[in-house]
Parts: sequence; C-alpha cells; structure tokens
Amino acid sequence: MSSIKQLLLHGLSILSCIWFFSNLMLWLTGLVLITPFKMIPLPWLQTKVVIPLAHGAYRAAVRVNSFWMQRIVGIEITIEGSVNRHPNPIVVCNHQSWFDIPLVQEVIAGRGPIVQFLIKRELVWVPIIGWICLVLNFPRLNRSGAASDRAQDLAAIESAAQSLNQAPGALLVFAEGSRFSDEKSERQNSPYPHLLKPKLGGFSTMLKYARPDTPVLDLTISYATGQAQFWRCLQGGTPRIRIRVEAFLAKDISDPEAWLNNRWQAKSAWLTQDMLVNER
Repeated sequence: MSSIKQLLLHGLSILSCIWFFSNLMLWLTGLVLITPFKMIPLPWLQTKVVIPLAHGAYRAAVRVNSFWMQRIVGIEITIEGSVNRHPNPIVVCNHQSWFDIPLVQEVIAGRGPIVQFLIKRELVWVPIIGWICLVLNFPRLNRSGAASDRAQDLAAIESAAQSLNQAPGALLVFAEGSRFSDEKSERQNSPYPHLLKPKLGGFSTMLKYARPDTPVLDLTISYATGQAQFWRCLQGGTPRIRIRVEAFLAKDISDPEAWLNNRWQAKSAWLTQDMLVNER
C-alpha cells in the first residue's frame, strides 16, 4: 500500500473519530439537560417525558453514527436473524473490538430499546463516552478479581437486572469479560477458537431476575473480511461485517453455564466457517 493511500486512510479514521465524538457530544448535552428531571418523583413525568426524551436522544445518536459507518465509510453490515420487539431483552455477545458497541447498538437500538451494558468503573472518566454511561446510569464494575470487588460487581449487576423491567431497555453482557486476542486465548487455554472463555456471573444474575418471557438474544459478530481493530474499522478496513442473531427465552435456560458453553461452541464453529469462506 502506498504511503499516500495509508495517509488518506488514517485521515478517514480521524474524520470518523471527529464525527463519532461530535455526534455523541451533541446528544450528551441533551442528556445532561434532562438528567435533573430524573430526580423528580412523578411517575407520569418519567414515563411520558423524561424516558422518551432520553431514549430518543440515544437512538438519534445511534442512527447518525450508523449512517456514517454505512454510507460514508462504506461498511456493509449484514444482520442474519431478527430482533424481538420486547422492551427488555438480555443481549449476549462476543467481544473483539470497541467497534462491537456501535454494531450492537445498530442491531438492538436501531430496531427496539436502547442498550445498557456493563462497563469498567474507570470508563466513566473517559471524556464523552464515559459521561454518557454515567448519565444513563450504566452498571459500573471493578473487575479487579478481589473478593470484595466481585461482591460489589455482582450487586451492581443484580441492581441493573432488578430494574430491567421498570423502563424500556436492553441489558448487554460481553460474557468473555474482555476483548478477544490470541494472547489472552492462549493464556486461558480457551477451548473455543476465536473466543475467550465465557464468564457465568453477570449472565446468571441477569437470568435470575428476568421474567420468564424475557428474550435472550445471542449475537455473534464476525469481522472475517478484515480486522476488528477499532482504528482500522473507522477507515473501512473491514468492508463487510456479519452479525448473527439467535433468540431464546429466559424460561428455557435452566442451566446458564451449560447454555453459555453450548452457545460458545456454536459461535466458535460459525466464526471459523465464516473465516474459511472469506479466505477462499
């Protein structure tokens, strides 16, 4: 690749960053203005005004960023399967890149409720992204491994799960707990090619408090035509991204650990097949 083309691609990544963060900053301003009204204990105000405004701002930000990804950068996103219109699904997804988040938002929030996800506590200090997570009250985790922190993390997940049906919103869990890399996979001795071992805690807690008819949406994201690295995605380094959606019901998952392991086997097989197809 010529140096001029590389320079142009890096320029596109910079423009994409400016677009993404300017868009988020615009809607963050609206969310901040709405936040004080969340403190007013009037149910009608919350359900008829505050929540619709906050969620409308969230969806608008998702639509604008999706427009840029697909129409300007030229990424072709193929979604296989359908998303249930239920207001409070649980979403489980593999995790390879920061780019996973706008993709999941496009699949879920573009067709249904907003997406809340479990974040590391330190993320709230990241300008714009962290502030949005804070304003929308995303569950914040320590993930340090210490016993006291694990107890706090489970309490935060439990609180989020218990409030799941109080307002429209999907709860997303990246069950691997970290972004995939070959080095992490080797350290774990993961039996799942292209995936880290799933962690049971957060998902199990969500199921514990979910209503029986709650959809559990299993998303698998494949970057097989390029690289999952965030900077490369911003310049169209992965021209086509496939997302497979499979739907289940909470009442049908009697053994969360066995369910996760079975889903990870299916994900791994699908990702392997997709990579083989794109290598031909």
